[in-house]
Amino acid sequence: MESKKNTARMVRVGQMKKSPILALGTSPKDIRNYEKVTGIYGNVVPVIVGESAAGYCILEGQARFMACAQTGYREVPAIVAKVEGEAEQMKLSLLLSTIQEQGGAISEGEFIHQLTTRFGVTNRELTKLLGKSKAWISKRQSLASHLSDPVKEMVTVGCLCARTAEEVAKMPVDKQDAFATSIVRDGLNKTEVTLLVQLHRNPETSEACRKAIVAEPLTVLPTLPEPANGSRNGKKDKRSDGERLAGAIRYAIRLLEELKTLLVKADVASLSLALLHMESLQAALMELMLLLNGIVAGFSADGPAWGVSPGKLPREDLPQRFIGKAGG
Repeated sequence: MESKKNTARMVRVGQMKKSPILALGTSPKDIRNYEKVTGIYGNVVPVIVGESAAGYCILEGQARFMACAQTGYREVPAIVAKVEGEAEQMKLSLLLSTIQEQGGAISEGEFIHQLTTRFGVTNRELTKLLGKSKAWISKRQSLASHLSDPVKEMVTVGCLCARTAEEVAKMPVDKQDAFATSIVRDGLNKTEVTLLVQLHRNPETSEACRKAIVAEPLTVLPTLPEPANGSRNGKKDKRSDGERLAGAIRYAIRLLEELKTLLVKADVASLSLALLHMESLQAALMELMLLLNGIVAGFSADGPAWGVSPGKLPREDLPQRFIGKAGG
């Protein structure tokens, strides 16, 4: 594939045109955060621009540009994208806005962990640099230092939020993967997870109860008292239903790939022991495929296949076990 001849250059602030669309998602806080970066390290973060008759239009990095401009820089480092036409420039800008290149909570925690353990940077220095509380820094660091690798991956792919993972990090490492899988499966929120973790860590909790917390947390929750701040469901997962669905799908794909590897390597004795579970899995996958096929067909180019809105399957097309869940 031939590479487009994009160029890197310093562009004068007066030649750059802010995007009114990107302005809708650019908060004063974003600008202040980049002003802090430029104030300490200079204008080190380039913006991406497209060329137009009026100069350069910003396609990505408006907060960075405004921070440089307000800090007094006359030039800004920029990548000039060779994209022809306003429509293509908007497509590129949209695509870039949907990508979160930074690794989020997990990479933040690892940066903090490395800085404090390898380079002797204190939490006080980090609170001043980041404008975050000591508690935030400690919780982020716990994701790097106390969380198991499989659970870190669940946070990275988006099926487990960072705040909930901070609670999971308080569990024994050998229990975290199974516990986190149960959390995602049962759709537990952060408040519920906190209560379960506290119970698991209580020295008076029986071993049978601890096992239930890890494997079947929904059987334990009804026995717990309501939290002091009110309803157990008072703190909701901040992700939208679509984000949670996408995260769960990505995690399911990872588990299926792992299962496929195990099945290929398994000997006859192992397969025989797991046969009953494989039959149950086969039945569940067949039902799931019926549901997926119906949903995908509903979004096909020929239009919805059910004669209803694509967001909802007619009840008669749903496998029986999904009625009351997906069917509303």
